Amino acid sequence: MTQRMNTYPQPNTPTVNPPARRSNNTTWLILGGGVVIGTFLVLGIVVAGIILYLSQDNIAQDVTVAGLPVSGMSSNEARNYLAQNVPAQSLLLTDGTRNWSLRLVDLGININVDATLNAAQNANAGENVQPFYTVDLNQSQSGFIYLSDLANIPASTNPAQNGRAIDIPVMLERLRVNLNAEIADGVLDLSMIDVAPPVQENAQANSGATTVHVVERGQELGLIAKEYGVSVEDILAVNDLANPDVIYVGQELIIPAGGVYEPAAADAPPAPTGVGKEIVVSVDNQRIYAYENGQLVRSHLVSTGLPDTPTVYGDYHIYIKLAADDMAGPGYYLPQVPYTMYFYQGYAIHGTYWHNAFGRPMSHGCVNLPTSEAEWFFNWAEVGTLVRVI
Repeated sequence: MTQRMNTYPQPNTPTVNPPARRSNNTTWLILGGGVVIGTFLVLGIVVAGIILYLSQDNIAQDVTVAGLPVSGMSSNEARNYLAQNVPAQSLLLTDGTRNWSLRLVDLGININVDATLNAAQNANAGENVQPFYTVDLNQSQSGFIYLSDLANIPASTNPAQNGRAIDIPVMLERLRVNLNAEIADGVLDLSMIDVAPPVQENAQANSGATTVHVVERGQELGLIAKEYGVSVEDILAVNDLANPDVIYVGQELIIPAGGVYEPAAADAPPAPTGVGKEIVVSVDNQRIYAYENGQLVRSHLVSTGLPDTPTVYGDYHIYIKLAADDMAGPGYYLPQVPYTMYFYQGYAIHGTYWHNAFGRPMSHGCVNLPTSEAEWFFNWAEVGTLVRVI
């Protein structure tokens, strides 16, 4: 049997639709946008912080460079301050018993500002930073030559007494090889060499003629006497001098000789062959002789090798001429040595700007000449010219 269902009338009620639900894609889009915006905000803060940090002083508190305070300075302030003040600091130079003081810049030593500033910026509070240095060896040579006037002790013949001199080539090599370590403590120990008394040449007979000699820097009475071919005693007597060690730059000395000594052919060693241009270097006399077709045309005092670094003996030939050449060897470095003529391996006749003690051994094996004399020999001699060392 089928059951009948009764229907009753319903009141008029408005239809209400349920609220629409957001899709998952829309939710993730909103969340992702927030993350991106937040990330940019964080990056902006970080970048702003870095810029602010870099714009502020970043050298730690109480940091010094070679004792100079740099904390509280900006990078530019510290850079300018160090560049101005570090090269002006004093360096103590000592030969063990005597001391002298020169500014770093007087010896060609300057500061490597970038490397030093970087070390200061990374230093801990209260740290004293050791500067990084650079060196101009040409200026260093000038500084050591100036110091030589103060530090060198001339050798004397009466009484016979050794002298002492700064070994400038060795000092230059030390600065070149290990500059920062050499001056780290503010003290530079000088390398000194012993200098033997000059060997007297046969004096000319005193003819009554005289010459006035003006003492130059680096000269001493023994070398002046040797230059003119007279004895120290004769100069002392003519000038009424009591002490041969006490002369001064600019002093006028009466020399009992009629001009600069030039050895007579009879006093000079013989020309090697008597053909063409030839050079003889006498180690005993510390003198160089130029011959042309057997005739002596020029002679001058030289400085040959020290006992530990002697000049080679024998017959050689000039194999290359260089207007200027850098020279280096064990313990020394000499840039731009003028008028250089190599005659055997690294042995050469050349000009000398680092000493004025010609007439006695001073070199590491080469034949040292005053620059003006070296220029004359350089222009006169040719590649292939015979050089005899006796």
